[in-house]
Amino acid sequence: MLLLLPPLLAVVLATLRGGSPRALAALPLCGGGVLLAALAVQIGLYLPPVRASALVAHAGGALYVASLGLALVGALRNRGLGPAVWVATLGLALNALVIVANGGYMPVNAVALRAAQGAPRVRAVADVRLFNNTHLAGPTTRLTPLSDVIPVRLAGGVGNVYSVGDFLLTAGIAALVYGTTRPRSLDREGHTPRSRAWGRARHGL
Repeated sequence: MLLLLPPLLAVVLATLRGGSPRALAALPLCGGGVLLAALAVQIGLYLPPVRASALVAHAGGALYVASLGLALVGALRNRGLGPAVWVATLGLALNALVIVANGGYMPVNAVALRAAQGAPRVRAVADVRLFNNTHLAGPTTRLTPLSDVIPVRLAGGVGNVYSVGDFLLTAGIAALVYGTTRPRSLDREGHTPRSRAWGRARHGL
């Protein structure tokens, strides 16, 4: 949930500078169905009846990887929106690479997790009876530097552990949101530079 803060702050900052959140409604996203399907799969894996099912117990990692594949397809379809989407897609791809390399799960450093969320959370992640998209890192973990190794803890005890990919993904989304929301000058035809770029991307120019 902490990863939602930068995009929200980007909207607030752009609005204070004279922009409008309503501009987000005009963002010409492509592949909305694919992105929604990816989100639906990830949410579905955590629904109590599904999470405890035999299917998820045996194929939860594969289903999670499939959802990441859908998310990557959706992200790539929006590459015409500019560098912010490229950065976000790179972050998503790095996370997917680590997860695939580790059998469908994101490794998390136990020391970092304890620092961010306390010992009870470490014990909960270690309990593999229910599906969890993270597993504790160990000696056989692959691509460890790209896994969840960066603890972030805010005042009030709210915290989590993130990967390099998480930060790139969040930074890209925040930049896209800010760039869309902030005020823009119009040319003689009443278009902004960004709207002209979106038009070219939509038509493959």
